[in-house]
Amino acid sequence: MVPNNRVSAVLCSTDLERSQDFYENKVGLRLSTATIKNHLVFECGDGTTLLLYGRAAPNKADHTQVRFWSTEIAADVQELADRGVVFDELEIGAMKTVDHVLTSPGIGKSAWFKDPDGNTLALFQPE
Repeated sequence: MVPNNRVSAVLCSTDLERSQDFYENKVGLRLSTATIKNHLVFECGDGTTLLLYGRAAPNKADHTQVRFWSTEIAADVQELADRGVVFDELEIGAMKTVDHVLTSPGIGKSAWFKDPDGNTLALFQPE
């Protein structure tokens, strides 16, 4: 049944080689043996995967497309920054990022960054 099936986040890539380098070497994901032609499948926690497929036209989404859940966002941000990931700095009303992290009272902490195709990714630590 569908509710019991695994789920994958899916993103587009205009350059799979560049995307593979980013997700392996900057984000630290491991390429799955389930990868097929014109696709990259990366293994993530709890049996989840991130799938990228080759597409000539870039994605036009302007929202967070993949959220990586975190239990220690400051450490995760530092690890990614040490690998060369550049984080978005935001100011939303009275809230703004501090050390790349935005704290939303009653919700949690988030940090956003983009992959080489401009897909928006986030780290999120719930309160």
